[in-house]
Amino acid sequence: MGYLGLIIGYLIIVLTPVIGMWHKRFPDLGLKAEHAFIPFFNYWQLLKACKLPRYWTFFLIFPGVQFYMWACLNVTYIRKFGEFGVKETILGILFPYPVFLKISKDKKKYPVAEPTNWDVASQVNSRTPSDHVALFFALPVVGHAIAVPFAMARSNRKPGKKSYYKEWGDAILFALIAASVIRTYVFEPYKIPTGSMEKTLLVGDQLFVDKITYGPRVPMTPFSFPIFHNMIPVINVKSYSTIQTIPYTRVPGIRSVDRNDVVVFNFPAGDTAINDPRMPDGLIGHNYHQILRDEAHYIAIYEERKSLEFFEKNMEYYISKARKRFTDDGVTYSSYIGRDSEKMFTEFNGLLTRPVDKKENYIKRCVAVAGDEIKIVDKELYVNGELAWKSDHLQYDYVLEGYVHPRWLMGMKWSWTKTQHDFFVKNFNAGVSELGATPTDSVLTDSSLFYVSIPMNEETYHKAKKNFPNLIPVHKERGYYRKEIMANRGSYYPVFPNDPSYDWTEDNFGPLRIPKAGDVVQLNHKTLPIYERIIHAYEGHELIEKADGIYIDGKKTDTYTIEMNYYWMMGDNRNGSLDSRFWGFVPEDHIVGHAAFTWLSVDQEKGMFGGGMRWSRMFKAIN
Repeated sequence: MGYLGLIIGYLIIVLTPVIGMWHKRFPDLGLKAEHAFIPFFNYWQLLKACKLPRYWTFFLIFPGVQFYMWACLNVTYIRKFGEFGVKETILGILFPYPVFLKISKDKKKYPVAEPTNWDVASQVNSRTPSDHVALFFALPVVGHAIAVPFAMARSNRKPGKKSYYKEWGDAILFALIAASVIRTYVFEPYKIPTGSMEKTLLVGDQLFVDKITYGPRVPMTPFSFPIFHNMIPVINVKSYSTIQTIPYTRVPGIRSVDRNDVVVFNFPAGDTAINDPRMPDGLIGHNYHQILRDEAHYIAIYEERKSLEFFEKNMEYYISKARKRFTDDGVTYSSYIGRDSEKMFTEFNGLLTRPVDKKENYIKRCVAVAGDEIKIVDKELYVNGELAWKSDHLQYDYVLEGYVHPRWLMGMKWSWTKTQHDFFVKNFNAGVSELGATPTDSVLTDSSLFYVSIPMNEETYHKAKKNFPNLIPVHKERGYYRKEIMANRGSYYPVFPNDPSYDWTEDNFGPLRIPKAGDVVQLNHKTLPIYERIIHAYEGHELIEKADGIYIDGKKTDTYTIEMNYYWMMGDNRNGSLDSRFWGFVPEDHIVGHAAFTWLSVDQEKGMFGGGMRWSRMFKAIN
């Protein structure tokens, strides 16, 4: 469809006054009839005649809020001619032309109305139902929950003031429009949900994402409810519609993404997600594509008792079976990874598909840009053959040998004590919520013990090492996951490109070149896992691998020209971050903005009013 959807959207706005025959009634408003034919100026003149802020016209320019403003101006027009009916108000919001045509044809029935006298009960009562409609469209349910209590206390309303329904409807609508424009094109608030960027960013940090630096991205799905990213909480329904879509378009910014920037982006692997009613907002925060591979592996190995070699030769068959299990049969996620502790499976409530701009937002550090080559050796990152820059807060996990994680001592009812918490904070600057568990064996067995692993930066590690000589660095060698799979343990190749040909680990990875627009890459069975999602998921081509070769859009080929720039994102808490090492490249059209500064930070365990305010992090720049 390309830009057709955007063009149609602007055409609707431009042609509405013409189709609605505004020129026949403009003279009654003291305006020139010919002004009704001038795009956008006609709306400017209407606002002038209604003594409303004329700058509202500019909101018609911005995809994402333009139709909210369009609906508001349509309702303003019909009300200027005394039409306050519920049906007409709904039409004014959704499809105003029948009402416009009636107004243009019958001047006697629709004379220019004087402003509502809010002290005359009959005038207030005549418009109250339509004000309810406007308030509902501005903010469903919640708007009324706010306005009704005030409306019930009518004795407190000052003479001549608007009804509470009208006041709240106007206030909410324009607050949402203004907030949406700012959120989309200037800056957006973001809350840190996980510890993947500790200690650079802490769980509970509230920050502003700057959209100007890289250039604001025009909404790809502009028909969406402001303030809600992709789901409306509580009722768990989509907050957007794909009735209008816009190709990736970015307003020119100050610069492009640089190495070492902290960046907010849409989760590339989040185009499909499992909807689980037990999870926050009904969404499993895992990589569906990894879950699909794990389910396929489970079906072959555990249910059908096939060999690993048989599974890998027939992987597409088992992937299809797993996909059918999710989509057609409604069967729950069977794999032992993520099983419910009692039911032994994960509840299933359907699949959710996401357009690019409605995928979940992630935040990581960009460690490599398009054209760079990366390699990880024993956790150390190299970019273009040189040791990469390190943040002062960069953390790795270190194992405290001999200190067995209580989960393996106490069973399912394990917990940390306050004494343990204080011990780790004092000696390692890490709370118990940050601690992990590392197996004592290179390959897991049922008798394996798990020692406590502690995330620390190098300075903290060297200080702690003096008092705890049993504190050691650990890393996963190449081949680690193959051994795990052979022993029927763990996830099926969780590290990108998630294929047996590349048995990399998060600690020993690459070398890998980050694709750049214009790169011509070779395609074969070996390289396809690296470029497969780029070709079909990110750049939208049909991709099929057959016995005689690779076909793109029906044509056999052994090369592909990259269309976009890509980036490599990693968390500063290297062993506590699910990042590009696990799901791959971040396309440029997924970039949301640059993390600018924290404006609020609250320890989630203590809360704002329980002493959890982190005052030193207020208005702190992110670097």
